[in-house]
Amino acid sequence: MPIAALLLAVVANSCDRGSTYDIRACWSSADDVAAAELGAAYATAKDELRVLGINPAPLAAAQGAWATARDAGCSFEYELYLPGTIAPQLGVECDVRMTHARTQRLAALTAALKAHGRTPAERPVSATAGAQLDRFYRLYQEQLTTTQQSKLAQAENAWITYRDRACAIEGGACLTDLENERIAELKAGWLGEAFW
Repeated sequence: MPIAALLLAVVANSCDRGSTYDIRACWSSADDVAAAELGAAYATAKDELRVLGINPAPLAAAQGAWATARDAGCSFEYELYLPGTIAPQLGVECDVRMTHARTQRLAALTAALKAHGRTPAERPVSATAGAQLDRFYRLYQEQLTTTQQSKLAQAENAWITYRDRACAIEGGACLTDLENERIAELKAGWLGEAFW
């Protein structure tokens, strides 16, 4: 199980009890912690790039694209469950999940830079991961209203921009890794019966 999944399981175990107010406050606190960890991981990766004489501007562009993708994805998830009272909690849970995943990616980038002094050449996305994401996305759309499909498409376009910018600097198996991460994120945000 990936570290982000373990962290989220711990947070969910501690946050998902008490009144609705208690649950929301706990998840909000977890979101603040995740944001602080992300900020530190980003600063470390940026510093490592500078030490190696690598322009950190592409990392900043990837980080901005990630924030846009997170906001679009979590907005989609939040609106998916409106007018239910669980919608705000699910929006924050999405934010925490995506923030933890991004923190892990930045930590891996820093480790690769320290170990090799550069990022590896970008490899193409695996045919399996690409086909799985396409299949999952198609099945997901079948579960949604026209309005929800439009919101999902907006979130997907923002995610594609993030993926492309992140992988341009991370290299290696980034494309495959992010395709698999996207599938996991979409599954995590679906509360209904599994359709995949």
